[in-house]
Amino acid sequence: ILEITAVDVGIVAIKGLFSGRYLAMNKRGRLYASENYNAECEFVERIHELGYNTYASHLYRTVPNRAGTKRKASAERLWYVSINGKGRPRRGFKTRRTQKSSLFLPRVLDNKDHEMVRLFHTNVRYRESLLKPPSKNQRRRRGR
Repeated sequence: ILEITAVDVGIVAIKGLFSGRYLAMNKRGRLYASENYNAECEFVERIHELGYNTYASHLYRTVPNRAGTKRKASAERLWYVSINGKGRPRRGFKTRRTQKSSLFLPRVLDNKDHEMVRLFHTNVRYRESLLKPPSKNQRRRRGR
C-alpha cells in the first residue's frame, strides 16, 4: 500500500505505508526506496483519461541532443515510474507515458485496508506473518 502526498501543485511524494520509505529515482533512472525525503522523491503526477495516473521524475529527464551531433535531435522526454509484467521496476529512460507498465490506477483505502495498516503497526505477530518469506512448498506451487 502506497501513500501519495502532494508536495506542490502537480508534484507528489510516494511513501510505502509498511516500510515507511519514499519511492525515489536516481540519475541512472533506477527506482529505489529512500529512508529520507529528498529531491529524488518528487514525481510529477498526471491524470489521464479513464482514471489512469502516471508519475514522472521531477528531477531527471532525457534532454535533446545538441545540434552538432550526427543523430537527429529528439524532444525532451520524461522518465516515468514503470513496473514490468514480473513486478520489477523498469529504468526511467526506457519508459514512455503511453506504455501500460507506466499507467497506475489509484484507489482510496476502505475500512478493511485501514484495519490492516493499523494491525501491521500495532501487532508484532501480524507484521511477522506478512513479512515472512514463503515456505518451500508455496514457492514450488507458484512456479507451476
